Amino acid sequence: MSTTLQHVYRVYIRTTPQRLWQAITNGDLTKLYFFGGAVQSDWRAGSAMRYAGDDGQSMLEGEIFEIDPPRKLVHSFIHHWEGESKDPPSRVTYEIEPHGETCLLTLTHEHFAGETELAKSTQRGWSLILSSMKSLLETGKPLAMSDAVAATA
Repeated sequence: MSTTLQHVYRVYIRTTPQRLWQAITNGDLTKLYFFGGAVQSDWRAGSAMRYAGDDGQSMLEGEIFEIDPPRKLVHSFIHHWEGESKDPPSRVTYEIEPHGETCLLTLTHEHFAGETELAKSTQRGWSLILSSMKSLLETGKPLAMSDAVAATA
């Protein structure tokens, strides 16, 4: 795995660490902002996790490397949105820091196999996902993802 290419996102969200953690780990919530993908796992280190669409098909999957609710989650990332992945697993780290009435969420996606299509598409995708999560937590409504995707095309 390459360790030189990484995408880092930092976003302040008016919420509690517990609500933010729930938004990251509850499939009923992730399907609202994560392109319809409901996350599934038993949330233990070494366990599998996956995001499945309404049709039950796996959008992405991974293994949980580290979990410290509601502060940190580290997992591998293997995508399936264009069939079987040709890229080796990459790694995603969520870090939550409380700051008064807000939380700083830092998401780092790293260990890409270079400047691949996966690296490019996840860079656009995470911006949409995190923006929609922030909107959901602060207003009760996620972004209209079809409008946002069309704007980035």
